[in-house]
Amino acid sequence: MPRPSGTGARGDPGRLSGPDVTEVALAGDPAARGLIADLGRWIGSGAASLAAVLDPELVLVGGGVSQAGDLLLEPAREAFEEGMTGRRFRPYGRLEFAGLLDDAGVVGAATLAQDEALR
Repeated sequence: MPRPSGTGARGDPGRLSGPDVTEVALAGDPAARGLIADLGRWIGSGAASLAAVLDPELVLVGGGVSQAGDLLLEPAREAFEEGMTGRRFRPYGRLEFAGLLDDAGVVGAATLAQDEALR
């Protein structure tokens, strides 16, 4: 399968980045899809551990990783649901992408700067 032209690694594994893996996963590369699914399962498992303590209605995933879409979100949701304690005895929250997706960090930094400027 040909690699998309926009990958930044240019044949050097040391230069491989998350966006590179996401790009080739979305293009159908099986190894990259497996990596994204593994990451999704780790996110879902970690979110389930936090949800067991905090009991939120909603857990949001944001940032650049959200560009993987359902390749990430579906395994994350499965691991989240499997990892929740007390599933039969209480409702549990949902795992979704944040509305700001990749812009969350920039918006957060801008809000922090604005707050500091107004003090």
